[in-house]
Amino acid sequence: MILYGGKLSPFVMRPLLVSRAKGAEVALGDFDGGIKSDAYLALCPTGKMPLLIDGDLALAESQVIADYLDMALPGPALLPADAAGTAMVRLIVRFADVYMVPALTGLFRGREHPEGVPDALKNMGDALGYIEHYRRADDVFAWGASFTQADAALIPLFFFLDALDGPMPTKALVAARPGLASWWERAKASALGAQAIAEQAAGLKAMMAARAG
Repeated sequence: MILYGGKLSPFVMRPLLVSRAKGAEVALGDFDGGIKSDAYLALCPTGKMPLLIDGDLALAESQVIADYLDMALPGPALLPADAAGTAMVRLIVRFADVYMVPALTGLFRGREHPEGVPDALKNMGDALGYIEHYRRADDVFAWGASFTQADAALIPLFFFLDALDGPMPTKALVAARPGLASWWERAKASALGAQAIAEQAAGLKAMMAARAG
């Protein structure tokens, strides 16, 4: 089993975090020829990462891979045992994908398209508010009392809210949601969160150095 993609990508880090939380870290690799090569496109026609290869199975899309790893790997289940809890975790993941990711894309493009930054900040604030709305006061993790797929989805995205702060007030968006702010501080201090953040930071540093060179 091998997962293709770079650790900076929140979409690669999500299933990687799932595998780590299961106690059976999936191997990460770079695809020979890159993600736009004919060989890669034959396996993943979208030409995006991540791509999971497990025997004859070639599986695309971050959350689908996360679900597969949660079921296929040994270790604790990363969805609650009850239907309502599972629905809430999936809802948070959905908010992350449908609302946080597009807003983050707008922030990434802020240098080239500064006119889009105010809307991107508003949309990110709205997305965080949606997630905050469904969390409970006693939730230690993204939802509930243990690490779930919601944490795996949010941690790699929240990394960028810290990384982008300065030119844009992204940390303030988190601070305005006290429940999420407290979760984020705990997540950053956790073993899984700290490792993911360090790896994403290293990837970001390498990417910036390559662009500068």
